[in-house]
Amino acid sequence: MTENKEYIQNLHEDHTQWEKDLSFYEDQLKIFKSQLAEISSKNTSNEIKIEVEKFQNQFIIQKDEIDKLKHMIHVNEDEIEKEVLSNPVAVDHRKADDDTTLRERMEIFVPLFNKLKEDFREFAGKSY
Repeated sequence: MTENKEYIQNLHEDHTQWEKDLSFYEDQLKIFKSQLAEISSKNTSNEIKIEVEKFQNQFIIQKDEIDKLKHMIHVNEDEIEKEVLSNPVAVDHRKADDDTTLRERMEIFVPLFNKLKEDFREFAGKSY
């Protein structure tokens, strides 16, 4: 884990935004799964079934990554809380370790999820 220093308030704001974003992506996955189930029930061709299975697997992988990222955020928030509780003076002017691994994983996750969403929408558009 590579670390840099960042203002505690900025870290907390990033974590809060990431959690909101991840919850949104999680909700999107639920919608996609529902749409995929509908597509699967209406289309019995092997070609469609193969694509359905591919997307099911990708949705599982993305959900797992969301869970891991949320866990990493919670661990980081716990560390920030310990830091603040151990020395509550001038919290808004202090810096703490920024877990760049988490930041990098978020930066990688978002475009990958958006690509999956684009691919799924294209598939769903052809399959209905």
